[in-house]
Amino acid sequence: MNFKIKNQRLIFALICLILGGAITCWTYFSTNIYHKEDIAVIMPDKFEDRLIHKDTDIYQNKDQTRQQTFYIKMLSGKHKGRVYKVINHYYPSQLTTQKYRIHNRVLAKISKNKAVVLSPKRDWIPIMVLTITLSLMIILAGKHTIALLISMILSWAIFFGLMFWDLKTNSNLSILIYGLADIIFSFICLIIVQGYNKKMLVTWLATLIGIFSSFILCYLIMQLTGNTQMRYDTSDFITQDPQGIFLAQTLLGILGAVLDEATDIVSSLHELIIHKPNITKQELINSGRNMGKEITGPLINVLLLIFIASALPETILYLRDNAGLGNTFNYTLAIGLTQSVISGIGIVLTVVSATGASLLFLKQKDRS
Repeated sequence: MNFKIKNQRLIFALICLILGGAITCWTYFSTNIYHKEDIAVIMPDKFEDRLIHKDTDIYQNKDQTRQQTFYIKMLSGKHKGRVYKVINHYYPSQLTTQKYRIHNRVLAKISKNKAVVLSPKRDWIPIMVLTITLSLMIILAGKHTIALLISMILSWAIFFGLMFWDLKTNSNLSILIYGLADIIFSFICLIIVQGYNKKMLVTWLATLIGIFSSFILCYLIMQLTGNTQMRYDTSDFITQDPQGIFLAQTLLGILGAVLDEATDIVSSLHELIIHKPNITKQELINSGRNMGKEITGPLINVLLLIFIASALPETILYLRDNAGLGNTFNYTLAIGLTQSVISGIGIVLTVVSATGASLLFLKQKDRS
């Protein structure tokens, strides 16, 4: 039976891969899906890429200015079939400029009989990534893939709805709005994936307790200390309500890890109660605590590594420009590290909330 199920998963995954591959190819070669920009292809003839200047700043950081000369052939628009010469300047770092290659499909505009290349045509890449992701989800999750996709789509729709509500009202209710988002996201995700039952409600309760207990604790500490060392002036949203946006961002950031952890612990304890009805309360508490020991470390490390990875490029730039370690930390790491600490506290508290909720609501004779 298991062999048959695995074969079905592989067949559906293969079908998804083939269909997704066909859509990816169609998107790559399609030339009539844009109205404001035209599609062009870089021709291999007379393609040149040469160095025109070397740059070295006062900190001995080195870069180059390079010039590309190539011809593009228009594939769409009223100039379809025509060939235009393009000169493109770029830096090898490609931070603010773009390097092009032979046979690249690009978005271009024609103005006064001159062609301007806007960017590479990248619309096929998200489709390819989505195809691979769906195929892997089918192999691993099987029939639950549909529920996962519905959950993701609804979460995105609700998120954008709440975000536009926040922007439209232009109010200072960011914390309330995104706190409500946490409640809705977690409920929809759990009810679609697990169904409406006692285990789902216990998981939801444990998740909310973990999120809001850590948030309230950290908010009280921030208020009691007068937001000391909270460098909101280094954030990208300084012209808005920096503290409100930071706290709203933190609320959403806690949700993923806490929901994952609460689901693992409650589901494991639920199975343990079913297979061992006579388990004592102390044994159940010990089991939840032991699972928490195994989960919390990896989860906190994952959050920390994700944060470090996102802040690494800017940190390197600061250090290469001879900024002090203290200033670099304040300007690139302080805010994100604070969010990671708050999430870590939520992860630890969720062990208690998930174990306690399982003990109170699942350890009963009328289990569901």
